[in-house]
Amino acid sequence: MKTLRVTSKIEQKVLVCAVVVALGAGLAACSSGSSTTSTTTVPQSAKTYLQQGLLAQKVGNYSQAMVNYQKAIAADPSNAGEIAALAYYDLGVISQRTRGELALSRSYYHKALALDPKLINATYNLAISYSPTNPIYAQTLFDRVLAKQPNNASALFYSGLLAYRQGNITLGVQRMKSAIAINPKLASRVPSTVNLNQ
Repeated sequence: MKTLRVTSKIEQKVLVCAVVVALGAGLAACSSGSSTTSTTTVPQSAKTYLQQGLLAQKVGNYSQAMVNYQKAIAADPSNAGEIAALAYYDLGVISQRTRGELALSRSYYHKALALDPKLINATYNLAISYSPTNPIYAQTLFDRVLAKQPNNASALFYSGLLAYRQGNITLGVQRMKSAIAINPKLASRVPSTVNLNQ
């Protein structure tokens, strides 16, 4: 199973701003346009560190990205804004995907969700990380994702696969078939031990 890295609208804006900054246009070019939904004022340095972290992560410099995310968290004195939530989330992604540090990634995802419970990607990645060791909890997490995003093909597929492996064949087959109908590429991920013609 793979972690899901879907960029939110906030992250997309931050990444675009980071590119603008990298090209020398400065942060002023990024400040125009729609603001985020948060009512807290995040220090500019926290945003800058998050932008630098996203850029470093995008080019594969994960160590530098982690340093920048930690600085973004530290630069937000309240440590309660969406910048900190995104930084914790991305720390979790790096820990899980590139370092295989599940306990650490889970800790980061939980911190991100404590700051922003609507961060569905963190819930999804937690479900993936718990699937091998705590399938009941993982299924609960997948169900939370699907309650908010019923057509999330990856969540449907891996939730179905998990249900199938836990003996709930009907639910498993139904969810995997639904996922494949949304994203046919997922058919290649069906293990040879799974029979979808039941």
